[in-house]
Amino acid sequence: MKKFLRLTLLASLLLLLPCASAFAQRTVTDQLGRTVAIPDTVKRVVVLQHQSLDIMIQLGAQDKVVGLMDKWEKYLPGAAKTMADIQSLPTPGGLDTVNMEALLALNPDLVIVTHYAPKEMIRQISDAKIPVVAVSLFDAASDEAAKLNPDLADAQAAYNKGLKDAVLLLGEICNKQARAERLMQVVEANQKVLKSHLGDIPEDRRIKCYMARNNLHTYGAGKYTSVIMERAGGVNVVAKEVTGFKEVTMEDVLRWNPEVVFVQWRHRSAADGLRNDPAWQQVSAIKNGRLYVTPEYVKPWGHALPESMALGELWMAKTLYPEKFKDVDLDAMVESYYQEFYGVAFK
Repeated sequence: MKKFLRLTLLASLLLLLPCASAFAQRTVTDQLGRTVAIPDTVKRVVVLQHQSLDIMIQLGAQDKVVGLMDKWEKYLPGAAKTMADIQSLPTPGGLDTVNMEALLALNPDLVIVTHYAPKEMIRQISDAKIPVVAVSLFDAASDEAAKLNPDLADAQAAYNKGLKDAVLLLGEICNKQARAERLMQVVEANQKVLKSHLGDIPEDRRIKCYMARNNLHTYGAGKYTSVIMERAGGVNVVAKEVTGFKEVTMEDVLRWNPEVVFVQWRHRSAADGLRNDPAWQQVSAIKNGRLYVTPEYVKPWGHALPESMALGELWMAKTLYPEKFKDVDLDAMVESYYQEFYGVAFK
């Protein structure tokens, strides 16, 4: 009888094992410093931040994405090339909003939000018993971590550590740890190529740069835009007077008189307007034909991304100081990167 009872108990426990594993959890720490319990195996992710979506594609985890932010085409215009089904995916929210009915219909295991997502938005999702992970791509003190324009004591170090933390966090969430490590190895190796070729350039000999859009909003200190210019051997003419993302005046631009003007790929339609604007024609960069539209892989906005650190910084440095990078075949590096991490040719 005792033997029968033991066998019956064992059989019951074995039957319960699949149910127990279905609820198995682990914890991760997001970039707001929050400890979040997530399923041991994450299969369904809603991504309400474009940077995280880009990284997940590079990690080969796009098959886990069941919903995404509503304005992804604005922020990641090339994503359709690297994620075939993206156009058909539901969009239950954005950077600062969420449609809870639409979100719940997707039955996600986890939702990824940006670090400055409203607290009420995070609370709504959490109250529905859905884990929420916030990603910032920079490392900041706790009182700055949730800000759109954080005060970073050392922006270069903050973006270096923040990117690596974000990539490894997303790799851990998606069970793509080896791929995440490999991605960061390539980023760091390419940054070494940049540093060895550029060398040290005195502050007074650095090329004066400006990041333009189709309006007079631009990026100042604390933004990755300034960091990428500094790493490329330039200096952001805005940074000494402007912090974060703000509107300036044409008088400011004329006073700063940048030697080079960059326009991001996603704002490329603005380039001809600047060239033909009488006010901008007074600026040194426009006079001398030094307005450059950055390639798609250069993403010098408020947050760094792997391809921008691995390729964009090199592109900008080679654009500013071509003689220093004559032996660097950037086109080959770009093709290699895109084939390995996006699974497509760049062109």
